[in-house]
Amino acid sequence: MHPSLRKHLLVAVICTMSAGASAVPSKARAYHTYKERLLDTTAYSLERREFRLGAMKLSYGIFKYLEISTYTVPWLAGLFLEEFETIGSPNVEFKSTLINRNRFALSVSVEFLWGRVSSCTNPMLNPDGQLCTTEAEFSTVNWLVYPISVTSSVRINSRISIHIGGQYTATQATGGTRPFEGDISGSAVVNMLQIYGMFEWRLSRVVALTVTTRWLPYVSQTVVRGQIVVDDDTGATIGIQADILDNNAFAVIPGAVFSWNRANIRLGVGYGAFFVEPVGLVVPASVLSSISPEFDVFVRF
Repeated sequence: MHPSLRKHLLVAVICTMSAGASAVPSKARAYHTYKERLLDTTAYSLERREFRLGAMKLSYGIFKYLEISTYTVPWLAGLFLEEFETIGSPNVEFKSTLINRNRFALSVSVEFLWGRVSSCTNPMLNPDGQLCTTEAEFSTVNWLVYPISVTSSVRINSRISIHIGGQYTATQATGGTRPFEGDISGSAVVNMLQIYGMFEWRLSRVVALTVTTRWLPYVSQTVVRGQIVVDDDTGATIGIQADILDNNAFAVIPGAVFSWNRANIRLGVGYGAFFVEPVGLVVPASVLSSISPEFDVFVRF
């Protein structure tokens, strides 16, 4: 897809969602109350016909205990990386609060994130900087990530709540390239399990303090399988298993959520690895000097 067309389509989608949201009346309020609960890292979901429009996430309450969401950062990646053939990295998440009683709630969520990037395999084929003209000149990578989460929330009293959950993330990637008239194709698979918890203390209807912990007790070996074909009579099949991620990665993040009539700000910074919430993947602590941030700005109505 042409980069300029991709950018125009992405802007059109965001504008359409924003315009549609503003046209729907709602009585929802964002203050911290008994009815209005935190949504991130909890078992709670939006009410029916309720919207959340934020810098990191867009959500809509389809039914009373079922919401559909999409994360903005994967979409916006397509604005900055011309290698994307898809409009960024399309993603969708469904979250359902199966149980919501006086003091206990339980939810299940499932998400799908996919995408495709491609680039010229050999720049010498296009010395004038022109785009590749045939499929043989491209290297391509396709990926699919699908996390499944189960989260429980317990209200100790009107001010204090505890949220505990687990997320299993399966990641698959396939790709191919054609250097020097040969063919290389293959796939990679890695699975991981994350355990998370959050302590919530409501100081007022505007301020809620939080402490979030995340731990990665299990990461499978990255399994890579591929084929190399030089010609009709020459080729090979390869298989590799490697430990890429630390299966004991963790993060402890003190933070706060400020909530007014409609606007909300979520801030936090802690120590450890950086857990990418949309897809359940982990950035090693050494990459960000053991700084693990949390941030979002959104309106809820």
